[in-house]
Amino acid sequence: MMSMGRFFLCCSLVALTGAAGCKPGDAETPRFTRVQAAAPAPAADAVGLQGKLKFKDDADRERFSLKPKDDGAKLVDGDARELARYKWKGAALKVSGPDDVALGYVVGSAGGALTVRDGEQKQVLFTLARQGPGWRLNDVKGALLYSVWPEDDGARIQDGAGADVARVKVREGKVSLRDARGRTLLATKSLVAAEAAACLAFESLELPLRVALLFHLQAPPSLESARP
Repeated sequence: MMSMGRFFLCCSLVALTGAAGCKPGDAETPRFTRVQAAAPAPAADAVGLQGKLKFKDDADRERFSLKPKDDGAKLVDGDARELARYKWKGAALKVSGPDDVALGYVVGSAGGALTVRDGEQKQVLFTLARQGPGWRLNDVKGALLYSVWPEDDGARIQDGAGADVARVKVREGKVSLRDARGRTLLATKSLVAAEAAACLAFESLELPLRVALLFHLQAPPSLESARP
């Protein structure tokens, strides 16, 4: 009986010692570690280019297309003539003409803003930054050029004075850019985010730079390609 009593006493001591070694929250630590290590989810609209992105006018004529490539994309007109080349340089998107001369760069920042710089990257020409739920495009002096506001069926684009200049409509698998009176300017059946398509209304920029902003918003560089 004494040996059996000693056996139970030892078991009790072991159990108490084990319990004392457990601190509150220890059982939750592995779950917390897994959550912290998980990669952040990408933005819902940043779906990338799902093949060729073709835009047509209201007469169903192809105006231009953005063709994805391994290191960027290429912009061609309705007759398949090359207009611009886009190539990722880390977090920057280089915009070149058909002769490969740099026209500018679109550079992303940690805060989500995009800056449009000249071909030598010496000057910031435009800045596209978040403004509440939407976006605002400012020129080199900080003056407001355009605002983009999300809507249930697309987005609204206003000029610096707050007047409507265009709208993006997403309906029945079609994304269209319309002027202030509702006339269709451009349309595509490809999957493209309304805020990305809204960049095509920024007429203060040349078409290759407008498409560069669209491309950067629609298919931002991956974490791997953004590393220096």
